[in-house]
Amino acid sequence: MGICLLLISFACLFAIFFLCSSETGAYTNLRRAFLLSLITNAGIVFIYNEIASFFNAINTTSALVFWITEAVGVSGLVYYLNRSGKIDLSRLAVLKGAFRLAGFGKTYKIVITAATLLYMLPLLFLALYAAPNNFDTHMYHLNRILIWIYNGNLDHFPTMHLQQLYLNVFAEYLVLDTVLLSGSDQFSGLIQFSAFIGSVCGIGLIARKFGLGKDGQLLASICFLTLPIAVFESTSTQVDLCGCFFFIAFVYFGFELLEKKSALALVAMMQSLAFGGFSKYTILIFAIPFAVYFGIRILVQYRFAYAMKVLGVAITLLIITFSPFFYRNYSLFGHVMSPLRDTRFASEELPAKKHSVLFTLSSVIKNAGLNIGLPNTSFNRALDGKIRAFHESIGVGIDDPDLSVDPFSVKYSVHEDMIPNTIHFWLIVGAGIMLLFLPLSRDIKWFWTCSALGFLLFCTLMKFQLWSTRTQMPLFAMGAVMIACVYSLKFRWKAVYLIIPLLVSSLPFVYGNPSKELVSISFVTRKALGHIPVAICESSAETGKVYEKYLSDYYEFPGKDNCHPLKRWPDYAERTKVFSLLEKAGYYDQDRTSNIISMNRNRAYFLSNPDNYLSFKELLPHIPTDRNVGVMFRRNVGYYHFWSATDNNVQRPGRMDYIRYMKELSPLKNAQKKFCYEYVLSDDPTLIDSFIPRGNIARIYSSELLHLVELKKTSCEKYPF
Repeated sequence: MGICLLLISFACLFAIFFLCSSETGAYTNLRRAFLLSLITNAGIVFIYNEIASFFNAINTTSALVFWITEAVGVSGLVYYLNRSGKIDLSRLAVLKGAFRLAGFGKTYKIVITAATLLYMLPLLFLALYAAPNNFDTHMYHLNRILIWIYNGNLDHFPTMHLQQLYLNVFAEYLVLDTVLLSGSDQFSGLIQFSAFIGSVCGIGLIARKFGLGKDGQLLASICFLTLPIAVFESTSTQVDLCGCFFFIAFVYFGFELLEKKSALALVAMMQSLAFGGFSKYTILIFAIPFAVYFGIRILVQYRFAYAMKVLGVAITLLIITFSPFFYRNYSLFGHVMSPLRDTRFASEELPAKKHSVLFTLSSVIKNAGLNIGLPNTSFNRALDGKIRAFHESIGVGIDDPDLSVDPFSVKYSVHEDMIPNTIHFWLIVGAGIMLLFLPLSRDIKWFWTCSALGFLLFCTLMKFQLWSTRTQMPLFAMGAVMIACVYSLKFRWKAVYLIIPLLVSSLPFVYGNPSKELVSISFVTRKALGHIPVAICESSAETGKVYEKYLSDYYEFPGKDNCHPLKRWPDYAERTKVFSLLEKAGYYDQDRTSNIISMNRNRAYFLSNPDNYLSFKELLPHIPTDRNVGVMFRRNVGYYHFWSATDNNVQRPGRMDYIRYMKELSPLKNAQKKFCYEYVLSDDPTLIDSFIPRGNIARIYSSELLHLVELKKTSCEKYPF
């Protein structure tokens, strides 16, 4: 299997970094080698993607040839280094002791084993098994990868959804190679999961730099391991966790460089900064205070000449990383980062348009408000009211469009993109306040100062969004280190007293992510509580007969408007009996199969678009898997979930692509690519009437939201508008 080539490459790189390291501690060396291997493999992916794109050769064949060559080359390097005596492969045997958790007490062995079995392994399973169904994944993350493969390059392409073009792309670069080598999206979740494990390792290493022992490092790592938004993102094909990993690596290797001059640490530090920014621009904002801090320390410690060398390496790697993508953006939009506001390409505007101390204060409070909601509506409303009253008192509009993309509200939403990190937030606030008064080292205080300044810059420069708990991950990553420093260095309490509550409180997020439930938590909870509906409504006469057969002793038949109310509220024992009857009648079929193991994979792709699933399910039988489908949408959306339901293999003969797109994109090289189709998928029947000649329509299949046109003869025409 082609995906094994990536694993072979990673394993060989890990062996080299592990055996060539001057670090003596097995656990430190293990984590450090893991970080370096991820960064290096990412660099190799970047090289292949850009070179293959230049020759219009991004395809499975070129990917296999490249990665076979790379795997053979790096394996040969390991062999050569071993034969020449520069490394000794037998030293890898020390990993056996690490995997047996040698040096840890019984309690911490239990904790680490529990974290592995209850967190890491289930999340790895989800990353590999669950269908990628995040909303942004379908709109642009995987959609752009599909089109890159169609076109054979990374160039911009005609589309209805401009975010597929100009938003950061490096996490997708990494996912692209997993798709090419495996022939499907089955392994696409491995990128974020690897970043998750890398982040956990990196945070522990940073904690070690501040003098924390094994228990303190473990506490810091667990703080991030249990972060709800990180748990959710670790199995998705989003990009925030990937960017956060590179940010953590940048900070860690920055501190390593301050300990001693090292070419490896310097390159790893700066390449991590470049890849982090290339994955998510906001990473650069959080990195600014650290970059200034590291720059001043390097200038003082190593003098001007070496500081200039560091600056030169940083600029060079940033230019190499960003230049191809910025060139593509500039050629199309006239701007390196995003479309200009006074053009038809103008899209969302995320930077704040005005700045002042009060505006920054407003943004800080609103961003903090994303993490203070509880699953209690009255509490959230009261808190929301107080925040609104505060904004009125300082004269700042809480939903000022110059400062906000979304209307503000305090809520508790268990959603993959916006779940609050409530417990971790209050731990960070408490530790931050204590840090002002506790006699901890100056380095720790400077570290937290840089972290807090990064958050302030983020709140100053970016508009407020309801989805920002995921873009705040760098703050929570650094906050995990600070919590461990305050808890372990000052209070000297046993780390397990905090670790266990964190593990227990975040465990439901591992198994109950609504986008990929391992356990049908809603169904299981209601069954345990004996919770039954006060009325049951039938969707058809046939369903009503089934309900009446099993439930007429407890619900009134016939009822009003096809809904049948409960005759009386029974006690717990009787409710459990009613629940069993409801289950037997099929009332809970949808809830019982909401977990991904019981769920059809096609349905799983649409969990973020349930209405689309019901509509597309009606049309799907009419689309042969070896036919091309032209996508004619009026809305600015992606179509990856539709393609996935048709066939989840990139090597299938058929494909989907936009045939309606903005005419300003017509000059693009990829606009001239020939695409002929036999079917047209549309979200608006007026588009069908406007663009497709009636003489070429064999039949139209319609559902509630979508329309499928079968053509009499194949068409190769596109429709710029």
